Amino acid sequence: MNHKNSILLLCILCSLSAFAQSSYKVSGKVTDTNGEGVAFANVLLLKSADSTLVKGALATDLGDYVIEDIPEGVYYIQSTVLGFQPAETAPFNLNSDKAIETLVLAEGEALDEVVVKAAKPLFTQKVDRLVINVESSIVSSGGTALEVLERSPGVVVNRQNNNISVVGKDGVVVMINGKISYVPASSIVQMLEGMSSDNIESIELITTPPANFDAEGNAGFINIVLKKTSDLGLNGSYSFSAGYGKGETTNDNINFNYRKNKVNLFGSYSFSLDKRAQVFGASREFFSNDTLFSTNTITDREPTQRNHNLRLGFDYQISEKTIMGILLNGFDNRWSMDAFNESFDAVNGVPTSFVDIANDEINQLKHFGANYNIKHDFTENEFISFDIDYLFYEFDNPTNYSNMFFDADREFLMTELLRSGKETPITTWVGKLDYSNRLSDKLKIETGIKGTKSDFENDVSVENLINGDWISDPTLTNNSVLDETILAAYFAGDYTLDDKWSMKAGLRYEYTDSQLDTDTEGKVVDRQYGLWFPSVFLNRKIGEHLSMNLSYSKRITRPTFNDLAPFVIFLDPNTFISGNASLQPAISNTFKYDISYKSYFLSFQYTNQDESIANFQESIDEDTGRLIFEAENLDYTKTFSIIAGIPVKLSNWWRTQNNGSFIRQAVRSFYNGEAIEQDLTTFSFNSTHSFKVSDSFSVELSGFYNGAGFFGSATYDAVYGMNIGLQKKFSEKWGTLRFSVNDLLDSIEFTGGTDLPEQNIRTENLFDFSNRTFTLTYTRNFGNKELKSSRNRETGSEDERRRVN
Repeated sequence: MNHKNSILLLCILCSLSAFAQSSYKVSGKVTDTNGEGVAFANVLLLKSADSTLVKGALATDLGDYVIEDIPEGVYYIQSTVLGFQPAETAPFNLNSDKAIETLVLAEGEALDEVVVKAAKPLFTQKVDRLVINVESSIVSSGGTALEVLERSPGVVVNRQNNNISVVGKDGVVVMINGKISYVPASSIVQMLEGMSSDNIESIELITTPPANFDAEGNAGFINIVLKKTSDLGLNGSYSFSAGYGKGETTNDNINFNYRKNKVNLFGSYSFSLDKRAQVFGASREFFSNDTLFSTNTITDREPTQRNHNLRLGFDYQISEKTIMGILLNGFDNRWSMDAFNESFDAVNGVPTSFVDIANDEINQLKHFGANYNIKHDFTENEFISFDIDYLFYEFDNPTNYSNMFFDADREFLMTELLRSGKETPITTWVGKLDYSNRLSDKLKIETGIKGTKSDFENDVSVENLINGDWISDPTLTNNSVLDETILAAYFAGDYTLDDKWSMKAGLRYEYTDSQLDTDTEGKVVDRQYGLWFPSVFLNRKIGEHLSMNLSYSKRITRPTFNDLAPFVIFLDPNTFISGNASLQPAISNTFKYDISYKSYFLSFQYTNQDESIANFQESIDEDTGRLIFEAENLDYTKTFSIIAGIPVKLSNWWRTQNNGSFIRQAVRSFYNGEAIEQDLTTFSFNSTHSFKVSDSFSVELSGFYNGAGFFGSATYDAVYGMNIGLQKKFSEKWGTLRFSVNDLLDSIEFTGGTDLPEQNIRTENLFDFSNRTFTLTYTRNFGNKELKSSRNRETGSEDERRRVN
């Protein structure tokens, strides 16, 4: 069976049996006293027990509404809109889809304030993901998305290698509002550093994605959900922050939403500036003919990161059943650095030469993206949606070097001037078609197809100044072009067995065609392959608060363009970064078992990944003594993890959220044809303490400890940190003021390396990137808001709680 037939077969699998979670929907109508539908009325689904908000919806222009994906329980409906008095239904028990009695709104004065208990817990465990409610954290204000991730359970950010791992696994894929960013892995850290946390509602860690998600990424997905409101009229918020560490920082942003009749406009803009002082150290040594050769480098860096982010969107209700939208977004992130490097070579511990390197570097990433989407509801239970995306990224990385060479006695020998450049434009087109149909109260099916076409170009140049002229170095200059096409199709189903058991299963097929050509070597990659990716989820409810989930998924991690392209860039005269065109895709199988009780959760996970891709792996050329970093395939990586989340209410004014993870990892790799087997056990912990001093003043203290871990065959030491934040809420008119201190102990740094004496490898690395930073942030909402949040209250079971007018 060829690949096209495989995709066609999967698209018509709607006749297969499928499985799902227990969820229902309610539908109804909102009218005035004359029986006319009230257009765009706000409809709230509230828990009968304590009136907390579960979900919200906006009625159509005819007053009709539907709220879907509701768990079994006892609820009531409330509706509010400007110019009418609110109305609500009697409580009802929801154990199947339900048509609600018509809500009749009488004309009257709008209430000055409708109180909804809207505080969210910092962490919420769902069936397939852990949700981090960024809005609930004081210390996150004025920060970045990357800093929020660094404080999240099971997440380790390695800034030295631009890598993010989740529960000990590399290969994470970043999404924004459910859409894959398609930023190369080496630039994800830079992108997240340029994203203000004040524009983020929540971050979702999805470690076992279902079939409608791409199969890419061993560690799963990080979905960043940006703020958006459903209030009528013009609404929004703005914030300003100023701070100082070892340089000034600022993070300013504004977001808005305008909704009227059939039109919704929304957008956001943010600007950030961050100046730091950093220290990087590296040493390496090896034996040759019973002689010890070593090189040591220490680098003082003063980087500055400046970021602009813009996002604009437009939604239009074409008809009662059809809505379309356009989304434009872009950013301009510029990282610039002046650095001074001191390096020396030694033989048997005695220095033989010294090199001082002064360099300046710019790493600029620009992006523009456009999306068009349309969704049509055939019925209340059946819809089809179409998305098309255009994404463009441009990387520019010019660097200048001034190398001064000295002999063993520190006598000056010569000066060498070099400059390098790397330009990488990336263009990606993505098209996606999805169909969903709830065939009965117990059965729902989903299917879809997706195509991705990417074109990458990487132009690397290195030049030496010789006799006043810049001369290209042909051994280090190259141009690479990658064309990649990925075609996918999936089928998934949800099935509810009874009021306790539910299942979900899916099957995805992906076909990949990758072509990589270089000016110097011609075609270095010509690869076509198709693979099936099954996923299964089983859920068991035990009472109102206790549930268990069992899941399995198969995933793939493809080599990135920068991993494959055979370019060479040097950090100093004896340290190089290189691509590896022989890299193969890695395949992983993950099993996961979760137990959740109210806001407590316990998760067990096992992953076996073959051909794991490890970035920046170290090897030493014994002939030249040069240290080479390149991505390599390991034989396998096996990871077993346990993650627990324990919220504790110590008093009415003191509450804590505690998360711990235990990770056992085994790695098998090769060096010069010899197998290397390593294993490591590590523990991580983070704890957040919230103190309510008064109704308007609160304090938050958080700390984390990440134990030692693997980065391919290298090992990195434990790292820990602490943060503190204070928050003062004024009246709604005057907003909120927050003060925070990040890295309070000035303790966050990465140290580690490789120690494999049998393979004649020993390296040590230090990267001190973090500075203790003091930040003051002011935030204020604006616009017409009739619904306001009230006192803080922990309710952990809600899927979403937001301000709704």
